[in-house]
Order: sequence, then structure tokens, then C-alpha cells
Amino acid sequence: MCKSDTDVKNATFALGEARQATAGEIERWDDLIRANPDGGSVFRSRAFAHTQQLAGHHVEYLMVGDLAVLAVVATVPTLGDYWQIPGPGVTSVEDLVLVVDSLTPLAAELGVMTIRVDPYIPASEQAEATLIAHGLSRTMTWTIEHTILVDLSGTDEDVLARFSTRARRWIKRATREDVVVERVEATDANCRINFDLLRSTANGRFGIPDLHTATTTYQHLQKSGAGQLFFARRRGEVVATAFALRFGHRALYLTGASVRSASDDSSSSGLGTTGAGHAVQWEIMRWARENGCTEYDLYGSPSRAHLDTPEHPLHGVGQFKLSFSKNVVDYVGCYQRPVSRLRTVLLDTADHVLMTMARSPGIAALRRRPVIANPDLDWFRWAPANSVRALLRH
Repeated sequence: MCKSDTDVKNATFALGEARQATAGEIERWDDLIRANPDGGSVFRSRAFAHTQQLAGHHVEYLMVGDLAVLAVVATVPTLGDYWQIPGPGVTSVEDLVLVVDSLTPLAAELGVMTIRVDPYIPASEQAEATLIAHGLSRTMTWTIEHTILVDLSGTDEDVLARFSTRARRWIKRATREDVVVERVEATDANCRINFDLLRSTANGRFGIPDLHTATTTYQHLQKSGAGQLFFARRRGEVVATAFALRFGHRALYLTGASVRSASDDSSSSGLGTTGAGHAVQWEIMRWARENGCTEYDLYGSPSRAHLDTPEHPLHGVGQFKLSFSKNVVDYVGCYQRPVSRLRTVLLDTADHVLMTMARSPGIAALRRRPVIANPDLDWFRWAPANSVRALLRH
């Protein structure tokens, strides 16, 4: 177990021993999450926790002093469990270290092999150095590390005025092209329409849940008030879909899909010059504002360093999202603290092997999947000798 040994002492919240939350605390969980220093996230809410349970995961509701922490318990065959924590809800790496230090003894008591944290903290060399100095190492995230945030404050006219001229023109064009964006119920039939479009949009370029998991997830999130399904129709045909989330002052664009221009090319949108994509985003923002949100997370973009890299798999997506806002945020990323060093090394080795396979043209061809060539993931390279040395040190 690694403990802090430098001057990281004063938290911006009431620090205390980590423990499992009481039934009463779980009952008012969302209020506790909103009270966290960063204002909370839908990925730490009870609604999201329930969707993880629907997907087969166990979740732990934890308290560190008065800080509410949600941990998704991921189980790896033969190795055991690790905690994937969306957050915690702190705003500095110093507080992050204190929280992880408090969680480590509890994780050891519960047999957890490693703690992975994924906070909303901006990336910097100093942040990385602090985390490494306190026994944490960077690893792959479950969510995203680079995004674009849209300011939703003010009137509708204020929000539109902050868009690029191009975005405003596309929104107007959608009206002329008979595009109508609707907020629809997450019925079985509508979830199937969304799934079919999402599957054709993904086509191996990124993973999506199966139909049953997607349907139950969307239905639970929408029933809880945390989510909304959107359809864009043009002359009666559904040409685009999206699902958005909200929690506290933040809304988030979770998934989106659209018709393809060719059945054998999932990377090419078939929306053409209809403006449907921009119209969908504007309707999501209107929904978010009606529900009190002042910030909209477009959830996924190239990093600032690679905004103009055409080879980036998110280049086109990034250029589209930049038409709404130029506020690109690079987060510090996902870091882990080993609890069982041997099992953590084996887990890391498995992660690196899977990524190495995903980057292999030969294996990608056999699996009929595209090669993963994301320059923002170049840091995640496997050095087998390092794994061997780590095992020998253990």
C-alpha cells in the first residue's frame, strides 16, 4: 500500500476514513454527489449505478468523510475485482491523492486488486508528476479524456451567438430541409431504431452494447429523468438519433447515430447538406437549458494537440463539435493505485496485450475491424520488459 509522503495535507472537503455508505446515504445519494466539490456527474448518480448493475457489474457506494464516491466493481476472470471510479468529485490532484489514500485500506479489506480513478481535473505536467510521486500510474479510461464544453448560460440568443456562423447556418438550413427533431419516448421500438442506426454508424469502428443492454439502459435513464432520446426526421424518415444525459448543472451527449451514405462505409455520414446533425445538437441544448443546465459536454474530441490531425479517428467529429464551442478540455486521465501489486501488473499486461492486438493490421483484418490508430493513445504502449521487471520486483 502506498501512502502520501509529501506535503499533501489540506482537503477542500471534510476528509475522513473511507467506509461503505449507509442505507440512508444511498437513499439521498444524488444530493451527496451534487454537494461534491466538482458539482457531481451523471456517471456517479444512482441512475447510472443502476445501469451498471443491469450490465452485470456490482457497485459500491462509498464515503470518504463527506465526499460521496461511486465505484463500479469490474471483475476480471482469475484476477479478481478492481474499482473503476468515475471521479471522485474533487477538483485538484492534491485532494485526489488524499481520497485514494483513504480508499486504499478499504479496498484491501474488500479484496480489490487496484483502484482506478477518472476525475474532472485538467491535464498538466504538474498534475501528472504529483500523481506519479504518490504511487499512481496512468492507465486506460472507461470514458473520455478530451472533450469540448459548451456554455449554455444566458438566453437562447446568447447561446446561439457563441456558436460559429457555420453552425447557425446549418441549424437554419435544417428547417428549410424539412428536418424536425423530436424528444421521443425510449420505447422498445424507438430503442430498436436507435440501435440499428448506431450499429451501422459504429460497424466495428467503436464498441456498442447489445440491443437488450442498450434498451434497458436508455429506458431506465429516461424514466429516472436523467436521460432523453432524440430523433431527427426528414420527410418522415428517421435520419439521426441521439441520447443525452443531465445531472446538476451539466448535460452530456452520450451517443449519436445517423444514416450512412453507403452501406459499406460506416465512416461516411449520409446526412449530406440537411443540417440534421446541428439541429439535433441544438435541440439537446434546448432540453438541457429547460432542465437548468448551464454546461453541455459534447463528450469526445481529439486533444488540443491533435485538433488539426486529419488522421485522428475523431477528426471529423471534432471539427463538427468545434462549430459549437472552441472550449477544448484535456483531462488528466485515468490513474490507478495498486492494492495487490502482482494482480495489478497482470491486469496491466492484459490491457496492453489487448491494445497491441487492436493496433495490429493482421489481427484487425482477421477480425474485420479497423486498426486503432489514435495519436492521443500513443502513450499507452506496451514494453514487455517493464512488465517482467515489475513481476520480479513483486
